[in-house]
Amino acid sequence: MFKKILAALAVLCFIMPCSLFAAQAPEGLKPIFLSTDDTSTWLCWDRPVKGDDAVFYNIYQDGAKIGSTKDVINTFGTKAMKKFQDENPELCSDLIMYHSYHVTNLEPDREYSFSIKAVNKNGEESPESNICKIKTTATPEVIDAKNFGAVGDGKTLNTEALQKAIDAVPENGVLRISDGIFLSGALYLKSNMTLLIEKNATLLAADDPNAYKMLNSGIYTKGRYNGLLNGVNIKNLRIVGEGTIDGNGWLKDKEGYYRKAASKTREEDVRNGGILAKTQTLYLMEKEGREFKKAYNGRGSTLTLDRVDNLYIEGLTMQNPSLHMIVIVGDNVAVNNVNFLTYDANNGDAIDYTGKNYTVTNCYIDSGDDSVNFNAGIGEEAVGMLPVGDAWIFNNYTRHAHGGVTLGSHTASWIENILGEDNIYELTEIPFRCKTSETTGGGGRNVIFRHNVMKDIPINAFLFTTNYTDIYAVGEFKETNAGVFHDILVEDCNVLNTKKAAFKVEGMPNAKHYNITLRNVNIRGGVKEEINNGENILQENVIYN
Repeated sequence: MFKKILAALAVLCFIMPCSLFAAQAPEGLKPIFLSTDDTSTWLCWDRPVKGDDAVFYNIYQDGAKIGSTKDVINTFGTKAMKKFQDENPELCSDLIMYHSYHVTNLEPDREYSFSIKAVNKNGEESPESNICKIKTTATPEVIDAKNFGAVGDGKTLNTEALQKAIDAVPENGVLRISDGIFLSGALYLKSNMTLLIEKNATLLAADDPNAYKMLNSGIYTKGRYNGLLNGVNIKNLRIVGEGTIDGNGWLKDKEGYYRKAASKTREEDVRNGGILAKTQTLYLMEKEGREFKKAYNGRGSTLTLDRVDNLYIEGLTMQNPSLHMIVIVGDNVAVNNVNFLTYDANNGDAIDYTGKNYTVTNCYIDSGDDSVNFNAGIGEEAVGMLPVGDAWIFNNYTRHAHGGVTLGSHTASWIENILGEDNIYELTEIPFRCKTSETTGGGGRNVIFRHNVMKDIPINAFLFTTNYTDIYAVGEFKETNAGVFHDILVEDCNVLNTKKAAFKVEGMPNAKHYNITLRNVNIRGGVKEEINNGENILQENVIYN
């Protein structure tokens, strides 16, 4: 996939309209990483090349047709996308394609062969894709949290009982949490296990700051509390189910959203509107003597995984963090069909990610800060770290968020090889947000943002800026050179209504953003471009109405 990103960025040329071509054999069929269990798997594949007239896909199992993407799969993200498409047919046009499928009713410990065929508007099938062979796992041993004394009454503190249950999970086994609200402090997950939170179960973070520990290490967690769910140096972890993980960070307002701490009255708002956000902040102020700003930045994120390898998250509702919802440092991660509800929790990023080989798909994201955010360190200390990226973000619906696909503001070791496609953004402040500063270092490169639809955008549709600042940031770092964004393609996107410049480039005289191309972008009801300190900034067939 990432070779295709580089090839597309290198070619940057117009291609004939799709109506002149037949559907071609689909490419890149594979399972979503770590999605296969004993009875099911998730398939995904590459979007067709430009010029292909594929409309949907038929899925074949051992040579027999088992389904099609004509009927959109039932996920949090795709349900919201389909509803938006039905309500905005002209805006969406034929830009969006769905390219994943959930295969169910499989047998344990058995190998299956899968393939797909594209179908064009005339109902004609393409040649067959590559054959993808998948072996389901053996039926795992399942243990129940209630057998270790966990009580789902929403009042009993279950930290000790749940930790005993986690520790007792056999290798490749499953811990099941079912039927109830299970209050808990910090838990530590381990390698080679599945945490299953079933439909009628909620894992709820306790609001006592003493139920958590202060972290003394970690790129983005040092000086902050740990989370409800934690893991350090672990591998092969699955967190799945139809239940809820609730960070218990904030009260709700009368509109049903989590309370926001406004910048001018933030301390007062935290005292009046916070739950765990309040108790953690006040504890650090009163017991450790931190000033408000540093205490406020000591809040913990709900799911905190440091140096994780092979992680899969699916099916859950994740809501109301004290700080961010998920912070991941690690490689080989897939987040699939998750319902993120963090709006308007202050700093409530849905996902903060540092690592390689990363997929986010089929998610619904309503965020109090950034939606899918990449972090590559800050300042001279991080310049020598490995780049962050090799990521694929597709078929997600993002509603409120400061940024959709967000590069930075921590960019020192570079963020690279990102493909964001077939997503819908509504009320998102900046759907494609690239932010750094004059002393952060690094930047972003080799990124494609294509076939995305945006509506009612409060700021910019596409932003590349070196002027990002956060008055509430407290981290100290050794300054280095300005961050730069380059070799970026925005292609085949529709935008309806932006309040500020739809396309904004904001570099520095000695650190210009360069080789950024917008092609085949239709912007209606938006303010035109604003380009400062950019070089080789191209707009090809960009229409402002």
